[in-house]
Amino acid sequence: MRKFLFLTATGLFLLMTGCNYTGKPVDFASTCNRENDDQYVEVVGYFNNNGSAMCSTSSGGPMRCPIDFRESPTSDKTPIRAYIDKGSGASSIDAEKNQPLKIRDNKGETVENSQKVKIVADVDVLDDASRVGDTKSAGCYLTVRKIEKVQ
Repeated sequence: MRKFLFLTATGLFLLMTGCNYTGKPVDFASTCNRENDDQYVEVVGYFNNNGSAMCSTSSGGPMRCPIDFRESPTSDKTPIRAYIDKGSGASSIDAEKNQPLKIRDNKGETVENSQKVKIVADVDVLDDASRVGDTKSAGCYLTVRKIEKVQ
């Protein structure tokens, strides 16, 4: 019985702390800088959710959907590709049958393209060899861990 209580308490603790990601605050323009590679960053911007995405999984990980992340809703600068876990919980993306994709923040509320958000994400900076033929890419991609609406 003691083992069960200990394991239950440990599991609940890990669940509560696992959703509280934090990162180094960076401005949008410096998100893809080499020093941010493999780091958690906090960056403010806007999702450009067009309602559909080619979601996929790799190496047995969770299903993730790529969404463009922009400095402003009307920015013509190159967006950063943000991969969001597919699901129905907080900081996720999902679609109901015959409905467009919906992004949810850390409170489970829907995020619209016009809403400014702060995301906590793991940055993967691309090297020059992986960008061959794709010179318009932002130079990195983000794996989103937390989405928070900014007031």
